Amino acid sequence: MKKITLLAAFVLAFALESNAQTTVTAISPTGDGGFETADTFEGNGWTLLNHTYGSRKWQVGTAQPGFTGARGAFIGNSPTVVGTAAGGRTVHFYRAITIPADATNVQVKFKYKQEIVVIDPTTGPNDYLYVSLLDAAPQNGVTASPNFSGKIPSAAGLANFTEFTFPITIPEATAGAVKYLTFSFRSTNLSTEGTVGWGAVDDISLTYSLPLGTEDFNAKQIAAYPNPVKDVLNLTAVENIDSVSIYNLSGQNLVNKTINATETAVDMSSFATGTYIVNVLSNNNVKTIKVVK
Repeated sequence: MKKITLLAAFVLAFALESNAQTTVTAISPTGDGGFETADTFEGNGWTLLNHTYGSRKWQVGTAQPGFTGARGAFIGNSPTVVGTAAGGRTVHFYRAITIPADATNVQVKFKYKQEIVVIDPTTGPNDYLYVSLLDAAPQNGVTASPNFSGKIPSAAGLANFTEFTFPITIPEATAGAVKYLTFSFRSTNLSTEGTVGWGAVDDISLTYSLPLGTEDFNAKQIAAYPNPVKDVLNLTAVENIDSVSIYNLSGQNLVNKTINATETAVDMSSFATGTYIVNVLSNNNVKTIKVVK
């Protein structure tokens, strides 16, 4: 009986170790996802696609009370003014992300506030947020599709920042590829002031689980320097680097390089000043690095 008990304990321990997971926070609600890294979208690693008119644009600032930390993102006229004007809008902010092929339990969380909403029985809300994970970067003024959130709010206004959580399914065929997490605000209210919603977003997080050890690989076994980079980005790894890809925040693929070595140098001297996404593939693991030029 004792031998059977010990064997059962060994099998259980092995199973637990084999299925152990580590949680990766790819977007932190207290950093880039909370707009705490800088006072612009770009400074927090997001790309902004706003309307050409001066009002009802995505802003980063303090005009919507109830945000966490120093600032939040909201639809307004300036970083400190919400506004009152009506006007149709489809505006976005987004970022390129790569979720490893072996990731599970992928979740997007965020808080949303929109005190005013008018619900049409046929078409739904006249002002709303929707969130998408796209295969290509969104286009300015164009509805991003498909979305995974539906229209928020869907029934009544949200007087306070309210948390929403959405599980994400990544098709196996596109796992490990670059995706675009997109937050879009759309309004069909063209002229009726007083019935206009002014949405606000804060505390965005993107998390997923990886088999135990993968995060150690990502964190410790690949180094990229210098960052910020002036001319040449150096990459080193414990195991062979299979390939390197670099994207700008508009989703354009600027570099695709096969390496098959533990060290490489990538010439970025001709790149414009800005933020870039570097994907390093090594031993079937992908590390995503944000590099500033």
